[in-house]
Amino acid sequence: MDPTLQENLSFTPAATILSPQPSNSYFKHISTSFLCGCLGGVANILSSHSLDTIKVRMQILDLKFISCFKYMIKQEGIGSLYKGITSPLFNVPLIYAIYFGAYEGGKWLQGLKPMDDVTVSQAMIAGACAGFAVTSVMTPVELVKCRLQMEGTGRKGKTISAMRMARSIVKNSGPKELYKGAVITLLREIPATAMYFGAYEYARKGLKDQYGDKQWTPIVAGGVAGLLSWIVSYPQDVVKTKLQCDSGAIRKYANNRLIRDGGIINCAKEIWGLKGVTGFTKGFSACSLKAVIAEAATFFVYENMKKCSVY
Repeated sequence: MDPTLQENLSFTPAATILSPQPSNSYFKHISTSFLCGCLGGVANILSSHSLDTIKVRMQILDLKFISCFKYMIKQEGIGSLYKGITSPLFNVPLIYAIYFGAYEGGKWLQGLKPMDDVTVSQAMIAGACAGFAVTSVMTPVELVKCRLQMEGTGRKGKTISAMRMARSIVKNSGPKELYKGAVITLLREIPATAMYFGAYEYARKGLKDQYGDKQWTPIVAGGVAGLLSWIVSYPQDVVKTKLQCDSGAIRKYANNRLIRDGGIINCAKEIWGLKGVTGFTKGFSACSLKAVIAEAATFFVYENMKKCSVY
């Protein structure tokens, strides 16, 4: 062996050659993203749940934004705007933790390191991974939330808790009822999260190049990401809401004759027959406002919590 090479190797610690630091570093990065995403989810719900309730009511009751708002306040009181908040308040932080943790995992699968710049296409692929990962948790949470938001429509009074609603669903229809609408939720989440993270990275980079890294950058980029993600997934959300609120002994939306689609095709046919294209946009005014506010709050909290963390 060359003497010089032997000398160099004799002073090279084994830990340097076999160091696990890269994998540990990425594990810490994903864990931090998981925690920061959880905090971002809390901000999301606290800032926008009332608008989400109006959106669901508009989709089911076929009302316009102002009419729906007035109806709820007059008939049910201001508390009706926050019906069903307990379910997402306890569960959405976990969902957003999965979103951001799975997003970082999706970047890792593409061979990216924690601090590498991300292209829009890479962000969209990682975002699609996050949408796939979160669907199993998202479906029962959304179902319980939607039924709570519709519960007691047109009358004042105390609503039941999310846990009691979930127990009632399981008792009356079995555990699988909690996953009603899982297919349409998946068809909503994958394009939504792909656009969500892709649009955020694109907007954030453009704002930083133009104005520098400002405090308001994640607010603006988050608002843009939220709005665009709902534009590509809102028709699926209308179908999902109707399917998940279709309860009782007699169901309106049966499986298609050819495929077990959970009622998606029959529900979409009904919406198209009654309202045409506009039927798939019912409630979008409330949703778009909610999207901008909620995701601006989410990314503001997420990015600032990340800055406080040490990878």
